[in-house]
Amino acid sequence: MSENHSKFVRELRSLLKSPYAFIHLTTFEEERALSLLRDLADGREVREWSAMTGFDGQASSGDIMQALGVIESAQLSQIFVLKDAAPLLKEPRARRRLREMEAACAAFGKTIVFLGPERIEIPELSKDITRLSLPLPGRDVLLEECKTVFSGVIDAETTEVLVRGASGLTVREAHRAFHRVKLQIQEAVARNQPFDIEKSILREKQQLVANSDVLEFFPLDVGLADVGGLDELKAWLTERQRAFGDDARAFGLPHPRGLLLIGVQGCGKSLTSKVIARHWGLPLLRMDLGAIFEGRQTPEEALRFALQTCDAIAPCVLWLDEIEKGFMDTKDGGTARVLGTLLTWQQEKKSPVFLVATANQVEALPPELMRKGRFDEIFFVDLPEIHERMDILRIHLTRRGRFFPDQILEALAQRTEYFSGAELEQVIVAGMYSAFANGRDLTLEDLEYAAKETVPLYRTYEENIKELRQWAEGRARRASRRRKVLDFF
Repeated sequence: MSENHSKFVRELRSLLKSPYAFIHLTTFEEERALSLLRDLADGREVREWSAMTGFDGQASSGDIMQALGVIESAQLSQIFVLKDAAPLLKEPRARRRLREMEAACAAFGKTIVFLGPERIEIPELSKDITRLSLPLPGRDVLLEECKTVFSGVIDAETTEVLVRGASGLTVREAHRAFHRVKLQIQEAVARNQPFDIEKSILREKQQLVANSDVLEFFPLDVGLADVGGLDELKAWLTERQRAFGDDARAFGLPHPRGLLLIGVQGCGKSLTSKVIARHWGLPLLRMDLGAIFEGRQTPEEALRFALQTCDAIAPCVLWLDEIEKGFMDTKDGGTARVLGTLLTWQQEKKSPVFLVATANQVEALPPELMRKGRFDEIFFVDLPEIHERMDILRIHLTRRGRFFPDQILEALAQRTEYFSGAELEQVIVAGMYSAFANGRDLTLEDLEYAAKETVPLYRTYEENIKELRQWAEGRARRASRRRKVLDFF
């Protein structure tokens, strides 16, 4: 039994033995939760209710008010499990009746367990409802499920790969994944073809993201060689390239936790987020913070479910782009609760999810997000220096089948001081449009003219960028290695 599950069992047992009238048990795994409640009932009867079948299969008690009446009139100390009752408890009469029942339930040893994935919001009972989330199944449960599905037809090493790959899935999800992998193995053997079990399990996990409005998989189409400059950041990433393997755990190292990339807009923060996943050979998920506040669920539920999905897919890289936009107004109750959920997850997570957050406006970041230990490192990404501009120009020209000698690249780099990486790319695109319109190949003159016509962001936001640089001194590590000292002030 995992440490998280053991802690959960102890807490739930304690609540059931104490005068807690209302427990909200959040989970998608209804049967597993019911089995656990029966095990911890300590002789008390566990009675189940749903809107379809009522209590004990009596559909006549399917109405929520009738169900509460049954509970109120019960004489014995019992555990009443109300399944998926959250939408029904929005009715004012039901909320009032629960409030009036609370003291009597606690006094006579009656426990009402609200069971389901949806959060119950009853402000009148916010002090009386104790909330628990059922942890995902641990290794022992998944191992038992794997053995049941495969019935001894695979060896111990393959079993271990499957169980490790299924970490983070519910029992039902693992059951389906194991059966599908079993079928795929049989088909591969019949065709005498190799079969990658870990990739197959990952494909099963990717289906979880297909049902999410908040998460999306990003293709890994760029590598470290596609990033110009940022030598210090690249070295940091390469040093930790093997840090998610079992040998790193055996060495005594923890999983890397995450990076916060702060800096000037258009200088490669988002690109770096994509590069990290490919460099480390991990899947990349992007979280849309805007969708968290606009979806069907409450923001906390949406974030909690998204993070649980990331835990299921781990090891992976989770990318939060422009994170400050999601948490600018922490005085708002909903925003503050979402931030609290994220911070708690960062603090307590055991899964190998590497969080990469990017930000352009450091003053808009909540101070608690910047606290030491939230991230492994905070990097400041500045406008590229001349050698970095040469690298960036070379990368974008090569990608478009154009090759210029270093002296031409240096000349163009000298003419593009204060340009961001994104602006350098647009200089090349504009120059190529000009050359194409004139029916000839790209020349240095085309690029120089395009650069002359471009007004870099620095000219508009010079003071903001200088303030950002000043903030970064002593607070963040530079992503680029300085090859010369410049006085920006």
